[in-house]
Amino acid sequence: MNNESFSISLRTWHPAMSADALIQKIGLQPEIACSVGSRRANPSGELLDGFYPTSYCCFDMVREGFGDFTEALAPLLDQLDGKEDAFRQIASTGGRSELYVGVFVEGSSGFTLTGADIKRLAELSLELSVEVYP
Repeated sequence: MNNESFSISLRTWHPAMSADALIQKIGLQPEIACSVGSRRANPSGELLDGFYPTSYCCFDMVREGFGDFTEALAPLLDQLDGKEDAFRQIASTGGRSELYVGVFVEGSSGFTLTGADIKRLAELSLELSVEVYP
């Protein structure tokens, strides 16, 4: 029995493009968005010292999944089909985009990505970041 659960977010950063421009390019509604040069704030909206050095958007793709996250990867990549140009433009102008996977485990764990999933990530100009939590 697999006791793993996971979440997957699409995260993107850009040194000059605004968060609104990133949102428009990607065509999804973010959970978190801030624009380069805007005043920093905590999650409740209270202003903090300093300004954001880059724009950042975080889009929840899978809030809570169960089992092996790699089984959810292909359907998630299907959702992002057609957005290749947006991710390429973000990357070619100094930004970056990634799928961030949080894996929550009991005991030891591991995963294998298929060649097809690796190829699709590359075609979408997406990085993959995986963090495992006990």
